[in-house]
Amino acid sequence: MDNVQLFGFFVVMSIATFITRALPFVALAQVRSHSILDRFGKSLPPMIMVVLVCFGLMSLEIDSVDRGGLSALALFIVITLHAFFRHPLLSILGGTGVYVAGIQGFGL
Repeated sequence: MDNVQLFGFFVVMSIATFITRALPFVALAQVRSHSILDRFGKSLPPMIMVVLVCFGLMSLEIDSVDRGGLSALALFIVITLHAFFRHPLLSILGGTGVYVAGIQGFGL
């Protein structure tokens, strides 16, 4: 495979990616203020956050009381930060930072 063929693949993939990303916005431009879309816009972010937290908790390997306590502390930090600031990125980074600091810094 030469460079021209490889460049052609990248061009085709870029166009296909752009079309699939832009198509929903173009197709739904007429119904932008529909009540169902407003409801999805308000309810999907919390639902996605719950799924991410559940997935993260299910994939934990809790092999000691210390690791379980650290996981509970990180979850408490996530819930507390989100309750006070309502900023998902801050909540996720705060909980992840506490968990990583406990693993790396204290060897839990």
